[in-house]
Amino acid sequence: MKRTLVPLIAAVTLVSTAYVQVYRDDFSGGFSLGWRWTLPQNDPFCTLFDNAVSFSSSSLTISTRDGGMFEAFNSHKNVPTLRIVGPVPDNWYIETVFRTDWSQVPVFYYTQAGLVILPDVTRYFQVLITRDAFGQTETVYGSTNAEGPPATAPDQFRWGERVTNTWSPDTNWIGVRIEHVPAGENAPYIRVQFRNSQTNGWVDYDGFNGAIYFRDGFGSDLYNHIVSLLSTPGVRIGIYTDNACGCGLQVPFEFDYFETNIPVAPLGDVNEDGTVNDTDLLAVLFEFGTTGECLAADVNNDGTVDDTDLLTVLFNFGR
Repeated sequence: MKRTLVPLIAAVTLVSTAYVQVYRDDFSGGFSLGWRWTLPQNDPFCTLFDNAVSFSSSSLTISTRDGGMFEAFNSHKNVPTLRIVGPVPDNWYIETVFRTDWSQVPVFYYTQAGLVILPDVTRYFQVLITRDAFGQTETVYGSTNAEGPPATAPDQFRWGERVTNTWSPDTNWIGVRIEHVPAGENAPYIRVQFRNSQTNGWVDYDGFNGAIYFRDGFGSDLYNHIVSLLSTPGVRIGIYTDNACGCGLQVPFEFDYFETNIPVAPLGDVNEDGTVNDTDLLAVLFEFGTTGECLAADVNNDGTVDDTDLLTVLFNFGR
């Protein structure tokens, strides 16, 4: 009996040591991770704006508003982000899935949605699905954008150099994903991917520049930029919407989920140090009864620090 148990124990040990935790939010009636609506160096600092955000039992909807992070504008609205609170694994990834009715988007606006990595609004990297305003057709494509990479000053826009071919969208789910591949042929490198109703799962960006940023070689400056962002103290990752017109266009993007294996702040982590503990409990007690938008102790983002926030911290205590 002991002889049969030894291989089993060894196998369980191997699996447990290789395990990397997944952080996922299905937006089921609210947030289950420690999302914030604040953005460093953005005006306003609190991006939550004008009743543009709502939850269903299975998704989060963000309706576009004027404002953006393009160069010195830095007046974006409704950008939820998560603070990275632990070491980034070598095989990290970030992904989200969303949908909208693209017939509401005029063909001459670069309206878009997807993922963002940023310590503040002057330095970022984005993976997006964008209306093809250049061609002014009823199509969309996967795109990438950056500010602040090597040889580029903060607040100076740079095209991310990786795109997909255009396609005619429907109202089904579309996804974007960015991942780091640490081992294998030509590794390490960073890959960007997308999915829609025609791809049968995740596929690499298929535009003329491919999908890869190599550490050594083609795309190395943007590889280094992304790695540098993720190692910057206070860096945040999140989801992004943009009407890209300043014209009042309000297009609802419905997000199905967000997922990553990078350690991010748990729900109830008021001071975003990676643990829900006495410090967070005291922060809620000290601000109890306070009202306003984007209060750190307002864990459920309803505008008031109250019993609900206190109970949320208690239920998540020790995470």
